[in-house]
Amino acid sequence: MRNVVSAVRERFQNARRTSPAIPVPLGSNRDDDCLALQALLQGTRWMPIQAANWSDMVKLATQVDAPVVLCDHDLPGVEWQKGIPQLVSASNTPCLILLSDVSDPYLWDELVRHGGFDVLTRPFQREQLLAMLDFAYTHWRTRWPSRPN
Repeated sequence: MRNVVSAVRERFQNARRTSPAIPVPLGSNRDDDCLALQALLQGTRWMPIQAANWSDMVKLATQVDAPVVLCDHDLPGVEWQKGIPQLVSASNTPCLILLSDVSDPYLWDELVRHGGFDVLTRPFQREQLLAMLDFAYTHWRTRWPSRPN
């Protein structure tokens, strides 16, 4: 059984490496976030593109038809609770992952109620980040459960 799991994991990782790049708008004005996420995503199919405020991030997400967006909890321009509806009303309805120093059930619940996807806490862990991006991408691609046609 262990060999089967290893083989599946290896095929998935190889597919991940050979897939075309997927742009990921990164709404953060924290240089340390940007550097950390770029380093963690190096060699993967995910290509972070930085935006320093909400309006730039929404424009970028629309221009590159991004399936997933990473956004800092404290991104300048508008409070994230008010910005998410603007972002998810874009034609491609990206999945928003909120970057935060803390995560608790109340933050996650509020994020989901406003149309976001999940919360990623600092310090970022590569496997958690990749798993979350892959899950969000699958969610976006399959339009499940509530993405409009």
